[in-house]
Amino acid sequence: MSGAVPAAVTGIRTVLAARTSSHTAVLVVALRGGHWPYSCGLASTIRGLAPRFSAAGAEVLLLAAEPVGRQSAIARTWRLPFRWLPEAAVEPIARELGAWHEASGRALDSLGLLGPDGGWILRQDFDNPGGAGSAEPMLAALRRARLSPVPAPVPAETIPPPPTDTAVLDPGHVARTLRRALTGAEHLAQSLPPSPAALTADRTRLRLALYLRAVEDTSTAIGSI
Repeated sequence: MSGAVPAAVTGIRTVLAARTSSHTAVLVVALRGGHWPYSCGLASTIRGLAPRFSAAGAEVLLLAAEPVGRQSAIARTWRLPFRWLPEAAVEPIARELGAWHEASGRALDSLGLLGPDGGWILRQDFDNPGGAGSAEPMLAALRRARLSPVPAPVPAETIPPPPTDTAVLDPGHVARTLRRALTGAEHLAQSLPPSPAALTADRTRLRLALYLRAVEDTSTAIGSI
C-alpha cells in the first residue's frame, strides 16, 4: 500500500504544471505580501531582470500567502507581468526554500530556481538583512544550465487602475520608505568599525540601493513618485 505523496513533491509538481513548456526552468519569487516594502523591492528587481531570465530559459512565477484578489492588486499596483502559483503550493514551496514563517503563516522573501526536471538549481534567502539582495547568482546558475530561451512576459500596463486594496503599498510609498531606510543604513555602515556588523550593514545598504532603483523605475513609469 503506497503512502501519501509528500507535500514538497506535490508542491514541486504544481510549479512544474504551471509552466507553459516542460523544457523550461522556473524562477519562483516568494513574497511576504503586498504590505511589505522589501517584497515590492524584490518583485520590482525581478521585473527589471525578466527579459534576461526569459533569454536564459526560465519562466517567472510568483508565490505569496495572499488571497487571489490581493494577488491581483499586487500585480496591478507593482506592474508585475507574472502569473501566481496557486494557494496549495505556497506553504510546501516556501518550506522547500527555507522561507516559511510558521507564526504568521506567510512565505518570506526568497527566490528558488527549479530546473526542467523538478530539481532545485539554486535557492536564495532575501529576508536576511545581511544578504546583498542581488539575483545575479540566479542568472549565472541558469545560464550554466544552457536552456533554450522562452517568450518574455507581456509587460504590464503602464498606468495601473487605482488601487482598491489598502493592504498593497503603492510604489511611490515604497520608494519613500526605502529612501529613509537607505539613509539610515548608509550612516550605520559608515559609522561602524570594521566588523561582522559593519559587513552586514554594508550588505543591507547595497540591497536597499538595489531595491530603491527598481522601485523608482516603477514609480516613475506610473507617475507616483
